[in-house]
Amino acid sequence: MNKMSIEYCTMWGYLDKALSLRETIEKRFGIKAELIKGTGGVFEVTLNNSLIFSKKELGRFPDDNEISDIIDEYEYVT
Repeated sequence: MNKMSIEYCTMWGYLDKALSLRETIEKRFGIKAELIKGTGGVFEVTLNNSLIFSKKELGRFPDDNEISDIIDEYEYVT
């Protein structure tokens, strides 16, 4: 079973983005991501304890299908 988490910045109001991403991932893959409150502008997505997206590293939010594409690739590899 896959384990996913989305750490989002509460200071900058990223909760809506985190909820939207969680809903998309749950509908498409059946994975219910854990939401983790953070600070400092973070929007970090992990899958099975591996960081798969980092706003902190990339300086941007994921594109519309970016996380889904990463999960598709991950599922193909594992």
